[in-house]
Amino acid sequence: MIRVQRAAEPAEFDAKVRQKGKAALKELIGSTEAPRRRGPRREKLAEGIEDIPSEALPPFWVQALPELRAAYRGICAYLGMYIDPATGLATVDHFKPKSNHKALAYEWSNFRLASHQIDTNKGYHEDVLDPFEIQDGWFVIDLGTFKVEPADSLNDDLHAAVIATRDRLGLNSPTFCASRARYHDLYLGLRTDPDDPEEPLPLAWIRRHCPFMAHELHRQGRLRPADRESTR
Repeated sequence: MIRVQRAAEPAEFDAKVRQKGKAALKELIGSTEAPRRRGPRREKLAEGIEDIPSEALPPFWVQALPELRAAYRGICAYLGMYIDPATGLATVDHFKPKSNHKALAYEWSNFRLASHQIDTNKGYHEDVLDPFEIQDGWFVIDLGTFKVEPADSLNDDLHAAVIATRDRLGLNSPTFCASRARYHDLYLGLRTDPDDPEEPLPLAWIRRHCPFMAHELHRQGRLRPADRESTR
């Protein structure tokens, strides 16, 4: 994981997601302040917003997925890796889980772009560090195993938090490690498949598709000579 720069809320988000979500929450608690709309009124299910069953929340957040993908260039906030639309599934992750934070279910500030597997691993747990708040260098990649590890310089509390986040999200699953190794090898021109390009892929391509790996190649002094000169 590397720090993710928070993107501005899209202009149409309030009307497309937030206002519809707030209206639904009011209906689900039987509030007389719920705005009128077409169709039958939702049945009251709870006395307070936080008591509404999470499965009853209308998934208006899905309407924000295209804007979320565009805002974060398709990069999973937790993997630091591009989610290919053809082969991967991107989801709207609620950083504060909607099961425990109903009032944040329709807030752009609570959304993170995540791969489906990462979102599934995270679930309703709240022991994961926020990609918007972490610092670059807390999570590092072992370029021998391609596993994610905590930096040696971290204090005990941060070290434990990095490990908890890594393990909760399954960042060291064989699939994710293999993907990191693939980006590493393509950049360095280490052909592992006859169909691999004969020339190493540009650093800009690696930055676009796996910014976490690009960051680690730079930090660990593994850039190709020409790239070392250009990044000074």
